[in-house]
Amino acid sequence: MARALPRRSLLTMGAALAAPTIARAQATLPYGTIRILVGYPSSGGSDSLAHVIAGALQSELGRTVTVDYKPGPSGSAAGEVLKKAVPDGKTIAFMPSATMVAKLIKPGFPFDPLTDLLPLTLAGTYSTTFAVSPKIEVADLAEYVQWLKAGDPARARFGTTTPNSFTQFFGTMVGREIGVPLEAVPYSGARPLVADLEHGRIPAGTGGITSFLVPQRGGRLKILMTSAAKRSAAAPDVPTALELGYPKLQQSNWYAFFAPPGMPAALVAAWTTELRAVIDSREVSEQLQQLGLPVETSTPAEMAARLGQDFRNWKAVLDSLGMKPIN
Repeated sequence: MARALPRRSLLTMGAALAAPTIARAQATLPYGTIRILVGYPSSGGSDSLAHVIAGALQSELGRTVTVDYKPGPSGSAAGEVLKKAVPDGKTIAFMPSATMVAKLIKPGFPFDPLTDLLPLTLAGTYSTTFAVSPKIEVADLAEYVQWLKAGDPARARFGTTTPNSFTQFFGTMVGREIGVPLEAVPYSGARPLVADLEHGRIPAGTGGITSFLVPQRGGRLKILMTSAAKRSAAAPDVPTALELGYPKLQQSNWYAFFAPPGMPAALVAAWTTELRAVIDSREVSEQLQQLGLPVETSTPAEMAARLGQDFRNWKAVLDSLGMKPIN
């Protein structure tokens, strides 16, 4: 379901850029409605980030920009739709690395990230988080481990916003590191998991910091640690796994923009230029930072190289977990 951005939302995202910039964009990108595909339901981290960027794009381009939700397992439906989209510049996708890794695990995954998508630019990097329900009343990871070991084995469960991804495997790795095997419970996005954490229906959960940061600020869950190399500027009180003595839990994730395969080189260049200008702008980068996504952009070639290297790294991690990649 696509949703156009209301004018009020646009006003919070900064005024339109200078007229020459708009003229340049109109001369290179197609007229008509632009769709940004997102593979998760609304009201999650992907949705919030996509709307910040889409709003700024709409202001700059002078075109309607919609965020088109394609919820599905591991966010894969957005890639499946993009793979088949007409490469006319009117449809792009905003996707996280958490979606891509499912290609290595799930039989019949509907697209190959290395061949079926055309990278445009990296948008930013983010950490995975391990959070608990406020109902279990633990203050930190050490207290959570004590709580696990003191009670029923059914306590050793965690929900995950993205099944069959490193969002889920982070929880599995946490269990391995603390010496208490944890069972993953899949959820269809952040909203239902946050609701269950808030009400104590599940004791713990894993998700990107971009999905858990706002609920933490509202007291709906408590983030115990992140997978980042250093503390997030948006959550300076949350320790990293590295600080807590678990270096094997350090990992980095990303969001990036992709186009359909076969998009002409001139359109790829135009989209990359416009996206990087918007994402790197002060107004947008500050908003993304507050949502837990420090901005980092790239060329298409740099993004393709990063994706290829990440696949090699992901395979090594899966091997370490005793999981043989299927692709």
